[in-house]
Amino acid sequence: MWTDGGDGVQGAVAAVFFSPDRTYPSKIESPYLARMHPGLEIAKTLARIGGHVVRERLTSTRATNAADIPVSGKEITTAWLTAVLGGEVTSFSTEDVSSGTSSRWRITVTYKETGRRTDLPTAFFVKTTRGFKQRLTLSLAHVLDGEPNFFEHLRPELDIEAARGFHGAADLASGRSISLMEDIAASRGATFCTPKTPISRAEIEDLLSAMAHWHGRFWDSEELRGHGWLKPPSGHFDNLDRLIGFAKRCEVGAKRARSVIPDALIPLQDKLYRGLERSLTIASEGPLTLLHGDSHVGNTYRTSAGRMGFTDWQIVMRGSWAFDFAYTVNSGLDLANRRAWARELLEFYLERLAEAGAQAPGADAAWLAYRRQSFFPYFVWLATIGHSAIQPKYQPDEVSLGIIERTGVALLELDGLAALEE
Repeated sequence: MWTDGGDGVQGAVAAVFFSPDRTYPSKIESPYLARMHPGLEIAKTLARIGGHVVRERLTSTRATNAADIPVSGKEITTAWLTAVLGGEVTSFSTEDVSSGTSSRWRITVTYKETGRRTDLPTAFFVKTTRGFKQRLTLSLAHVLDGEPNFFEHLRPELDIEAARGFHGAADLASGRSISLMEDIAASRGATFCTPKTPISRAEIEDLLSAMAHWHGRFWDSEELRGHGWLKPPSGHFDNLDRLIGFAKRCEVGAKRARSVIPDALIPLQDKLYRGLERSLTIASEGPLTLLHGDSHVGNTYRTSAGRMGFTDWQIVMRGSWAFDFAYTVNSGLDLANRRAWARELLEFYLERLAEAGAQAPGADAAWLAYRRQSFFPYFVWLATIGHSAIQPKYQPDEVSLGIIERTGVALLELDGLAALEE
């Protein structure tokens, strides 16, 4: 097992395997606030994770049982794969894919044919926290174990177009984490979308149908309340703010993205930022459900069969349906199509939501809720392109600029500020 050799803070193993013990209230106050000053939290996390990274570079340990958390292909063994997959693996190969918020790579495996489970794929996609900045960012944002928990607790309950998960674990002490999932590029011919990908009416409806399914499945759910690791949008924002200084990052981002920001938004930035805070409080109240939390167009894909799906469930939350809806529609559609389709898409979504068992709001109330959630998609991408030196570069600038333009225009045209006063 990967162990903590003593970090000067806790000096004990703090492994978490799908049973995290932290909770978040529905408001912005997080238990972390009362426990530790932001500067002290950052300093201790820097020291703890930095110590682990240094020790790991001086050792060469390989994963052999299911309790281990490998973060690179060099640490994988057939014994570990056999333990976590439940089918005897005789050989495998790994391939690095990319690195950003997480390290992403692929594993191709060969099984012993005798007694082989037929439901196991041979191609897997893996997300880990190999790098120091990755561990620091996800740990301080308190999202290290979001995707592993989603695949363990929630994905099996959902009949949606999304990758199947086969194993996940996170160690809060070291910041090591892994999510082992189906490689949908291999199994489903998935191609991933960007702001330049044309999204048709049928395709956005496919995405919203899936969204309505998971929103309806967990609508005002007692089951969901039992998953204390699901934070509200306001809590997620608070964690980001403590980690990166969200307002400053948005200020920097607005300068870097000035060429695509509507002129009318520039003098309103301070007022809009206060509106963002109010918007996230609203998103954390009322009937709450499962949120993807990061449902922008770059986290969607198209299969070879023409289905649309969502990927990257790292920032799952519990909050208002409108948070996900606004993020997907405002980032996913070009300006003309959003203007033409938004109301009809909202009616379509509400019908599917009711079919999924939720007490769907009326059309007028839903339109107001949508307008009120138009802030976060704009500001989170300002913060993304406005990243600081301690942050990984989460996305290419062209992706950030494309989404900032769409969501900024949407915020302006939907008059989010006025919606908060209605």
